[in-house]
Amino acid sequence: MNLDNARALKAELRAEPLAGHMAAASALPRAAMLIRETPRVKKPQSTVAIGLTQKGADVWLAVRVQRVTPGTESLVEYIRERAKGECDVRLVGRVVKQVPWHQKKNRPLRIGGSIGHIQVTAGTLGAFVAPRGGDGSEDLILSNNHVLANENNASQGDAILQPGKVDGGRRTDTVGRLHAFRPLKARGNTIDAATADLIEGIEYHFDWLEGRGAIAGVRATPLGIGEPVFKVGRTTGLTEGRVAAIEVDDLVVGFDRGDLLFDGQIEIAPVGTEPFSLGGDSGSLIVDSEQMAVGLLFAGNDVDATYANQIQEVLDILRVDLVF
Repeated sequence: MNLDNARALKAELRAEPLAGHMAAASALPRAAMLIRETPRVKKPQSTVAIGLTQKGADVWLAVRVQRVTPGTESLVEYIRERAKGECDVRLVGRVVKQVPWHQKKNRPLRIGGSIGHIQVTAGTLGAFVAPRGGDGSEDLILSNNHVLANENNASQGDAILQPGKVDGGRRTDTVGRLHAFRPLKARGNTIDAATADLIEGIEYHFDWLEGRGAIAGVRATPLGIGEPVFKVGRTTGLTEGRVAAIEVDDLVVGFDRGDLLFDGQIEIAPVGTEPFSLGGDSGSLIVDSEQMAVGLLFAGNDVDATYANQIQEVLDILRVDLVF
């Protein structure tokens, strides 16, 4: 067929009640009646999608079978006859929305995945840390206060879900318990951070940033203006940005509890036309081009400015060390 003829045939078939061309149950072989997976329906239903595809110089119908039920074979055969054999048939099965891994349930846990306090929509699992002076067996989850501690409206031991609530997380998805957080205050904030104890038996990839590789450590030297930085977050996944400003003081950030002032923050601009971060990326660990941790993402304008706490400040105030 040429393109016009194929389009016309497709339109004709779409206008027909195709389910009427499915064989009646009584006409099917007895074996077909015994398939347990076959759903019972009161009326025949069409189970195919029809498009166009290229075969050499010709255009064929693309028939995509989404559900096999009694009579589907006769329906496909009818379409094949109408197309005079110029028909590409594929079983594609059930088609569902595409959800990136960082918004799904991750077991083992992964840095960059959806996480949150049981009363919070969702943020990002930033990293794994260990209490200073510990024996190395008490690793904790690191993210923002507003992700794990619900902007101070939480108590030690509260459930932490992965994925977060907005991504389908339920109490059965509890992976940790709120351990500690730096309270947010009206002014003078330098970090928005909290930690959570891991539930016993929960496995986790402690040092891997998907698409970037292993975390190399914590950067000891100051960031330079214009330096490239990277993060993996719950909403936008892996993105690249550049340092636009450092030591940003008197930054007003809107929270549910009101406007709060932050000092000593890092500003990051996007590379390209897409934002470096969007809502839900809060808590993401930010690394430099050498995979050294430099910041903890906590705020942004969803367009061209993202803000991050200095990671060493986060670690020192919470008295933890990055696990890598």
